[in-house]
Amino acid sequence: MEFLLIFSLSLFFSFTGSTDVSKLVGDSVQLDVQIKEQTFSSFIWKHNNNIVLRYTSKGKIIKHDSYKDRVQFNEETYSLTLKNLQKTDRGLYEAILSSETDTTLAQYNLTVWDPVEAPVLTYQVTSNTCNSTLTCRGHNLSITSTCFKGSCEEKEERSGGVALSLSIKGHSFICNHSNPVSWKQDELEMEIFRPLCADIDAGGESAGESAGVSVCLVKTGLYSIILIILLSAVITVHLRERCNKPS
Repeated sequence: MEFLLIFSLSLFFSFTGSTDVSKLVGDSVQLDVQIKEQTFSSFIWKHNNNIVLRYTSKGKIIKHDSYKDRVQFNEETYSLTLKNLQKTDRGLYEAILSSETDTTLAQYNLTVWDPVEAPVLTYQVTSNTCNSTLTCRGHNLSITSTCFKGSCEEKEERSGGVALSLSIKGHSFICNHSNPVSWKQDELEMEIFRPLCADIDAGGESAGESAGVSVCLVKTGLYSIILIILLSAVITVHLRERCNKPS
């Protein structure tokens, strides 16, 4: 009679739910399982209830045709490695111990993402050149921010795990497009607004603010000069009176 190999593995696990995993198209992912001693007849990895791989009681690995060239099974750790991931690989993966009853040891919810497209950041000047509009576009998302004298509002939009944000960093406007596994950005320097709006000086302050500071300095200087002249006049008169006073 053919000897039936019965696995004696350790099975000690605390299954608390699925683990979320995010990967790029073309990447690889390793799905692990924790096992200690337990008798069973076969070990199965499933994808959306379809068998990806079965490890039989005779120590034979049986792979589904659509995964033959893209999966690896570790006979010591029972982990499953998927290579060259495609969008169709997304979904629920389960590690199942099969004996008299089936026991789920691990679950992974895999999401496969395309790399994000490079966003585009543009600006438009209104009839009043100190007013302008920044537009940040990425895929199906768009952000518009109204700016005055180079000061713009930071914004963010999210949809289906994809994020688009418009922010200010140093002297740059940043348009960032990202998903859980990739990001790209476009940027514009604040310098672009200075030739358009005469009220913005090289330091980023409005000309009105700079002019106010200049006028204040001029006034302070004039007051100082007048005070010096008045003091000089008083001293001169006092000295003349002393000189003309009979001894």
